[in-house]
Amino acid sequence: MRIKRRPYGVFVLDMTPMIDVVFLLLIFFLTTAQLAQMASTPVELPEEAGNEDAATGSAGMVVNVDAAGVITVVDDVVEPNELALRAKEVLAQDPVAVPIIRADRRADAARLNLVVDGLRSGGFRSVRVATTSSKGEVQ
Repeated sequence: MRIKRRPYGVFVLDMTPMIDVVFLLLIFFLTTAQLAQMASTPVELPEEAGNEDAATGSAGMVVNVDAAGVITVVDDVVEPNELALRAKEVLAQDPVAVPIIRADRRADAARLNLVVDGLRSGGFRSVRVATTSSKGEVQ
């Protein structure tokens, strides 16, 4: 039995699958970048010297409180009594998570206290409050 040999120099490399994968990755990253920008509620954070140390624990939950006192979690408007349920869900997935509260500097302190109480009744032992330093950096 004779085996047919291919002539040297005839090697075909099909680039179509690789180009398809590159375009799919490009679309994926552009889409997720747009969604990440829309997910953050614009709030004017209070200025504080803050702590320069790196925070420990993952931010499993980000709670936004705008100037009008509206509480949002992942772009969903949430009432203070619903925060405990959301906190329990997050703690079930990540028991060491520490939530971040992004409260507008013009929001009522009573509303911020309701958020902290809701998160603590949901099982969180501590919370972090996002601030900006006098240099404009978010801490």
